[in-house]
Amino acid sequence: MSTNTLILLLILFCIGMVGVILGIITRQAKASKLNQQRITDMQEMLKKQYTHRVESIDVIARAMVDKQCELTEGCIRLKQLLDHVEADLLMRDEYKVIALIYSETEHMPIKEQWKQLDKKAKQKFTQHRLTLEAKHSEEIHVAVSALQQHEFLAYQSLN
Repeated sequence: MSTNTLILLLILFCIGMVGVILGIITRQAKASKLNQQRITDMQEMLKKQYTHRVESIDVIARAMVDKQCELTEGCIRLKQLLDHVEADLLMRDEYKVIALIYSETEHMPIKEQWKQLDKKAKQKFTQHRLTLEAKHSEEIHVAVSALQQHEFLAYQSLN
C-alpha cells in the first residue's frame, strides 16, 4: 500500500470521526435542550401548585372566620396545605394549635368509614371534636387571623 493511499485512508477516517463527533454533539445538544424544557415545565407546574395551595389557605381561613367551615375541618385542611407551602410556620406559637387539632383528630374516620360507624361511635367522635373546638376556639381564631395576615414567600424556582 502506498503512502498516498494511507494518507487518503487516514483523511477519510478523520472525516468520518469528525462526522461521528458532530453527530454526538448534536444529539447531546438536543437532549440538553429537551431536559431544560422539562425542568422549566416542572418549575411552572410547581409554581402553579404552590400558588393554588396559598390561595386555598386563604379561602379556608376566610371560611373559618365566616363560620362556613368547621374549625376542626379547617385545621385539618390548613395543616395539610401548610405542610407543602411553609411547614415551619406550624412551629410558631400562634400556629401550633392547627397542628395540635390535626394530631388530635387525624385518627377519626372520614367519608365512607364515617358512614359505616354506628350512631354511638359517631357521637363519641363528634363530642371529642366539639370539645377540642370549644377548648381551643380562641387559639384557632388567632391562628386563622394570623394566617390571613401572613405573607407567604413567593415561589422560589430551582434555578
